[in-house]
Amino acid sequence: MELASNVIPDLLSPLAAFTTLPPYIDQLHIPNADQDELDLVANAAAAAAAAAVQDSAATNQSGCVTPVWETSPVNPQSRIDSLAPLPSWKSTSTWRLDGADVDGRRFFAVPTFALGCPPLRIDVYVPPPEAFPPALRAVLQPDAVVYTCRNKTVQALPIAQHLVRALTKWSASIPDFESQYAALPFGSQVYVASMAASLGAMEIHLVPDHGIEQAMLSVDALQDTWHQLVPKESWPPILDWADLKLVKQLHEAITVVTINETQMVFKSLLRDQRYMYNELKMLLALAPHPHRIPRPAYVVAKRARFGRRRGVCGFVVPYYPLGSLKDRLRQISASDDLESTLGVRFKWAMQITQALIAVNEHPAGFYPDLKPDNVVLRAGGDGQQVDAVLLDFEQRGGWFTWSPPEVVYVEYLEILAAAPALAGDEGGMLQAEITAQLREYIPGWTPARQNDRYRNVDGGFSAPWLALVRDRQAQRQLDSSSLPSSSNESKMRDDSLLQKAQVFMLGKLFWCIFEAQPRLRSGIDHEVLQENLTDLGSKPGPVFPEFWSTPMVIRDLIQACTAGAPEWDEDAVQRRKSGVVLWRGKLIPAAAVSAARRAPGTLGYEFLENFRAEQTQEAARLYWADEARRARELMVELLEEMRHRRQQRGEDLVAEPRPDHGKRKDEVKTLTLLEKCRARPTLDEVYGELMRAASGV
Repeated sequence: MELASNVIPDLLSPLAAFTTLPPYIDQLHIPNADQDELDLVANAAAAAAAAAVQDSAATNQSGCVTPVWETSPVNPQSRIDSLAPLPSWKSTSTWRLDGADVDGRRFFAVPTFALGCPPLRIDVYVPPPEAFPPALRAVLQPDAVVYTCRNKTVQALPIAQHLVRALTKWSASIPDFESQYAALPFGSQVYVASMAASLGAMEIHLVPDHGIEQAMLSVDALQDTWHQLVPKESWPPILDWADLKLVKQLHEAITVVTINETQMVFKSLLRDQRYMYNELKMLLALAPHPHRIPRPAYVVAKRARFGRRRGVCGFVVPYYPLGSLKDRLRQISASDDLESTLGVRFKWAMQITQALIAVNEHPAGFYPDLKPDNVVLRAGGDGQQVDAVLLDFEQRGGWFTWSPPEVVYVEYLEILAAAPALAGDEGGMLQAEITAQLREYIPGWTPARQNDRYRNVDGGFSAPWLALVRDRQAQRQLDSSSLPSSSNESKMRDDSLLQKAQVFMLGKLFWCIFEAQPRLRSGIDHEVLQENLTDLGSKPGPVFPEFWSTPMVIRDLIQACTAGAPEWDEDAVQRRKSGVVLWRGKLIPAAAVSAARRAPGTLGYEFLENFRAEQTQEAARLYWADEARRARELMVELLEEMRHRRQQRGEDLVAEPRPDHGKRKDEVKTLTLLEKCRARPTLDEVYGELMRAASGV
């Protein structure tokens, strides 16, 4: 299945469980790695080829023809002049491209005259890959932007080279372009309406957007809102946006700038600014910690082009040029230097755990997006060691494969409830039932909307995580009321599900650290798009929870931390293999790639080349149907527990009796999913185990 704008609803979200597939899909067997792979490869390849012939015949009968001469790549008028990178010493380009967003449609490109000026955050947007003329798509390879992870590599892609040339030609044709560009509001766009081989035939527009500046909140408004949590006198200096000098754009939210000749990071968001404001509040409120990003050095304010109102557009934090933990793990894995780096990897694991413990000491403190991307490295005090630093405190939540069941399964239900309709859900009865459950579990629940204006909420804006925050607050109040007045509440054991949910992500991060892997390679979500397989003769690395090099004592700790993960269930092993992977730019069932590896000669490559998109959709449908079932089962458990706790607190006069999931004394009790989640260790217990394990290294 080629990468397209429908990949997320059709493949990478629980909506895929309700995908309607063509009737002939039943004839296209998806190979199972536990069966006779060679026979399955031959049979499935034959079925795919037969279906392709049928489609071809149907196309010819319908009167469709091959691409016309005007768009043919052999037509000199539609041929691309060059895609070779322009050498800097003789470049005529007036634009520089720093990188691209993960969706592959948003490029961080600026005209060279904007370098050294205040960052306007004007990004370049291109059409989705399926909107490119087919011949042009084959040449420019826009799909490759999605799985090309490093910005320097993105710059060398054909689509990037073509785009830079097109922007150069387009901007040169506009009189006084520099003045027009500099006058645009913060967060405006350069919109490429159509792609073409001929640079002059591309339709490109400057699109002013006043909405982002108008949505900014003033310094006074934020100080008044947060005054109980962050006293006004403790705020950092307010820096005018005009004092920033653009160096480069690393990420959708990260701009490297210079302030008084010092390189720093300007953090800003163009979509969902509320998360930026929530992060600013958390960074100002949290106590300092050596392994957490420090308080902002400056809060940055900008005056709007329209109305001249001054609002907060971001903040400034240190720049960490050593890069992320993800990059370093990739380097360690490639160098096969696991033994000599084991000690420093133990140190990183302990430093990250310490940072999480400190974050959770704050009433609204928690960290819901733990992964190697969100840990950066800095030189230690002695200049020899490298320390880990936790960043990104937006509290918006994480990717599906990293999030714990008690969070991600609720997120699945949110997605299903918010969908316009679900195929097969006659009368919307399933959606109505899910919505009712969500509103009981999360009072006042409504579907989240992008670009909602900021409102002050302790714990951020992720409803599933916010439910756990409120549960912890209620439990702390209950525990403190039962303690003698002389007791120290801070010494109470935090046994909340909120902390156990973070321990789950910490366990998965430990797996990445000790296996020296930049990603989990488990399940189906956006992480699938980060690794493009091209060779059947090599395996990229272990798949969580496989262990190749993790010390035995850490393996036990990881399993305890990730209790409740479906990957540990015996009946889920094969289901997880039926997920999808990226093979030469196309999404293919993982089981099909596993089967193709065992095929002789080139048969495996031919089989994957002929694989149909519908087969991939069917693999995703089966995966997500099982995930949706698990999500609904867990919601029943969560509601039962919530009703029981409300009864304990005296909030319900009448409550349904809590089911007894136990067994007879002579039988081994089977833990429910929620019981497995609650059985995880606390952060303090995890740190203690790490200390004991590290002492033997």
